[in-house]
Parts: sequence; C-alpha cells; structure tokens
Amino acid sequence: MEVLSNSGEDTLRLGDAIGRVLTPGDVVCLEGELGTGKTVVARGIARGRGHRGVVPSPTFLIIHLYQSVGFCHVDAFRLGSPEELIDAGIEEYLDGDWICAVEWAGRVRAALPSGALTVRLEFAEDENRRRITLGGGGEWKKRLEFVRTEFERDAG
Repeated sequence: MEVLSNSGEDTLRLGDAIGRVLTPGDVVCLEGELGTGKTVVARGIARGRGHRGVVPSPTFLIIHLYQSVGFCHVDAFRLGSPEELIDAGIEEYLDGDWICAVEWAGRVRAALPSGALTVRLEFAEDENRRRITLGGGGEWKKRLEFVRTEFERDAG
C-alpha cells in the first residue's frame, strides 16, 4: 500500500491509524532517510495506542518505553549490528506483550520478527511531501485496508 503525505500532520495521522490496528506482539519496521518522518510515524502510533504525552526520538536511549500503552519505541541509528540491539535488550519487548516500532530497522532486521510491518518513507516532490509505502505478509493486507480507509477519512 502506498500513500502520499502532504505534511507532518498527515504523517502523524497515518501513524495514528497504524497504531489503532496494532496488537501486542506486532513490530513495525520504520525505514527511510534522515528527516523523512520515521519519528513522526512512531509518535502517531503512540497516539493511536492512547498515549497523549511527548514522544521524543529515542536516539540516545535506543529503547524508550511507554508502559501505559504497551509501546516500545526503538532507534537503531547508532547501532552497527542486530547483535547490538539484542544486547540492548530488545528480546524482552518482542515477547508478545508489547508493540514495537523500530526506526532504522534495516540496520537490525535480523533481530526482528519476519512478520513485521514495514513502513518506508521517501521524500516526494517537495520538502513537505512524503511517499510512504506500507507492506507485510499475512494478515497485514486486511489491516492495511483499514489504515488506508482511516487515513483517507481523517483527511477529508
């Protein structure tokens, strides 16, 4: 599934819609260049799960937890291998009780479940627009139809 985001608010709304279809045990792999909006999508996911506070980039913490909504936000930018993510303790949050969103997931993909949802963000025609591609196997197709419907409904 591909959507076009015209603003940071659109990207946040998309993340919110994604957050509403996630269930404990789900992992979202956020991929894209610096500045494409990976953290904005993660903020939206947290909002869609019911979190109303601040969601900063976890770059220096690596793993940031939002216990009240069961959300684990990971930033793998500074990691050099999947083993470093394992050493940081990610396995504790992949046990089925948490929803995890992993920025720079391509750096640590081997440490993440194969059935994860992938969200790839790319710069589009101008600095404010993003082309966002969402994909995953199995049941993701049905859930992504809901995401698209909610995203388009909220835009109108």
